[in-house]
Amino acid sequence: MNRYIDFLDKYKYIILISTTLLVLLFSFSLKNIAFEGSYRIWFDKNSQIMTSYDKFRSTFSGDDTFIVSFKDEKGIFNKKAIKTIISLTNEFKKIAGVQKVDSLTNYQYISSEDDDIIVEDFFYEAKNLNTKQQIALKDKLILNQLISKDGKTTLLALRLASSLGADEELNIKVMKQIEKITTKFEKETSYKFYISGAPAITASLVTIAQKDALVLIPLAVVLVVFLLFIFFRNFLGVIVPSIVIVYTFLLTLSIQFILGYSLNNFTVNIPSFVSAIAIADSMHLYLAWVYYRQKEMPNKEALAKALSTNIIPIAMTSFTTAIGFATLGISHIVPISTLGISITSAALLAFIFSISLAPAIMLMFNNQDIKPIRFFNFLNTKGYGAFIKRNDMKIVVVFFTLFIILLYGLSFVKVDSNSIKYFKKDTVVRQGSDFVEKNLTGSMIYEVIVDSKVKEGIKNPVFLKKIVKFEEELKQNFKNITFITSIKDIVIRMQHVLNKDVKEDIPNTNKLVAQYILLYSMSLPQGMEINDKIDTNERFLRISINSNIQDTSKDIYMIDWIKNWWKQNTNYSADVQGQTTIFAYMQKSVTDTLIYSVLLTLIIVCLAMLFIFRKVSILLLFILPNIAPILLVGGVMGYLNINIDIGVAISAAVILGIAVDDTIHFFSKYFESIKLRNFEHSIDYVISHSGNAMILTTFILSITFAIFGLSSFVPNVNFAIVTIIALNLALLLDLVLLPALLSLFHYKKRQKFDNI
Repeated sequence: MNRYIDFLDKYKYIILISTTLLVLLFSFSLKNIAFEGSYRIWFDKNSQIMTSYDKFRSTFSGDDTFIVSFKDEKGIFNKKAIKTIISLTNEFKKIAGVQKVDSLTNYQYISSEDDDIIVEDFFYEAKNLNTKQQIALKDKLILNQLISKDGKTTLLALRLASSLGADEELNIKVMKQIEKITTKFEKETSYKFYISGAPAITASLVTIAQKDALVLIPLAVVLVVFLLFIFFRNFLGVIVPSIVIVYTFLLTLSIQFILGYSLNNFTVNIPSFVSAIAIADSMHLYLAWVYYRQKEMPNKEALAKALSTNIIPIAMTSFTTAIGFATLGISHIVPISTLGISITSAALLAFIFSISLAPAIMLMFNNQDIKPIRFFNFLNTKGYGAFIKRNDMKIVVVFFTLFIILLYGLSFVKVDSNSIKYFKKDTVVRQGSDFVEKNLTGSMIYEVIVDSKVKEGIKNPVFLKKIVKFEEELKQNFKNITFITSIKDIVIRMQHVLNKDVKEDIPNTNKLVAQYILLYSMSLPQGMEINDKIDTNERFLRISINSNIQDTSKDIYMIDWIKNWWKQNTNYSADVQGQTTIFAYMQKSVTDTLIYSVLLTLIIVCLAMLFIFRKVSILLLFILPNIAPILLVGGVMGYLNINIDIGVAISAAVILGIAVDDTIHFFSKYFESIKLRNFEHSIDYVISHSGNAMILTTFILSITFAIFGLSSFVPNVNFAIVTIIALNLALLLDLVLLPALLSLFHYKKRQKFDNI
């Protein structure tokens, strides 16, 4: 080790300069860093889900629709409100990328006059308001869709131009234009306008990710530097961990971008993971160096001693962290595999910088005044090991009682979420969705594509009657359904308009159905065609379903129910499409993948530790403080009513990584000391050499992760809450319960430790 320190001392300036130039060179690629928010990134190129969705988009013009809604407490049917709708409809049509605007005023109302069918805009101008109100509030084609039951709320739907693949840049541009127009109208009319819809979700995902990256990440870095200064009160205590963190972060992000990956709401948290890894490595080395310097060792000797006692545990923690996140790299979901590759490289880079760059910097300050870290001196007092020995059984009983209480909370935890619930209630898209659901209709839209199996099969009365029966049973089984519409509704309307006395809703012949559809389509103005309701061969029919917000598990259950209903009750088949469905599959796929990865990581780490310790009994002691925090925080989540979502699933990987790091450092120091000292003094040795680093790392990371509680992206907030709780639980287990268990174990099996 002395030869290695001599090498670092000789080339310390070259190491610092060359490393800095290398980081700057790679960081130059970040000038054009991009963000992605499209749901497509969550599925691999061969995904059957995306293949089916693309087919749906190309056939039915997609489902990229912005929703703008507002309320008039006096009722929508007044001149001010109607003129506002007419003006907004005209303004929205001018937005580049908007293909079609549906509103109460341009709703194609079907009526007849002298045996002639008339299809026309419901409003040309604000006249005959009372009559129009009476008609609208009884019209099943628009009630609970374009107008609320109480007649006070309405919406405008802006359909974007169809293309294979959602364009988040277009979504953002259109949303900004909508916000600009509605802001202008808010000033003129005093109405409050609400924006929602699938494209609004995509646009919000990107803008929030950008905000988090540009505001929260720098804020977190500044906070880390500030906390390091507060604790160490010298330049070196700040610069060593900071350089390791920043250099690791910049290189990791640069490599990701060079490989062609962009940031998204998932990978934007990479800096927080890098901070957790890098600060843990550098902090253990730096505090060990401080410890030996305060014992008046020369700088090089203190550094050699610190590095020799820490290089093995740092290498072990880097290896286990890298292996753990590498399990994510095999995922077919690009953001997850990207995260796995990035953090794996970050773990290796942090290790390299911690044992080369950090010591090189410390060698530049031979005369640095090392001040004691008074904040944690209570753990440096002698007698902590004796305290643990005297109270070991009491400590174990208290902790296991706590375990029972917290683990009961696991029974309340669900693996669930929803794309709308990704956003805080004060965000534009969440406010819009909540407003629509409260005042008008469900904000979640599912697109059911029914296959009649033959060309022009949708004209078959038997087929249409099955559609009617399906809708009835769907409403009976799912009370969250608020509105259902399809070409079937047009056929029924035509049937009753042209045949006043007829009782049957569906015509008896294919020919009559065909005539109704033809008459209706020929009467529509340009741009209001029915190609978004049926395909060109008239084989497939689209049913649009509005539903209130529900958890992903209920989404999946309803989707499966729909498919099974058509399979079991008819000779036809059905598929469920739309971005609501895509997000449901995405959430389940991502969360399941992360949970499996954490389990695989735990298995790999345990096998690695078994190889190192070669004793199952020691392995069991190693597992407890690492798996327990994840289980315990799960119980806390149950009591706090926090579901397992993407953010929580990510936190499990971080929790496991840091918990394993701390436990490895604890065990390495303990087994080093127990050969020379008794149990009580060995615990004192562990605390004095690793306890400060463990506490300081946990405290700084807890404060840093708390920054993500300011994000408007709820998974980031949940990530912060869960990670902070778990990290502190892990610290408590490592510093209190683990020594108590070792005390009991050591008392009975003292001879076994003599051979370690």
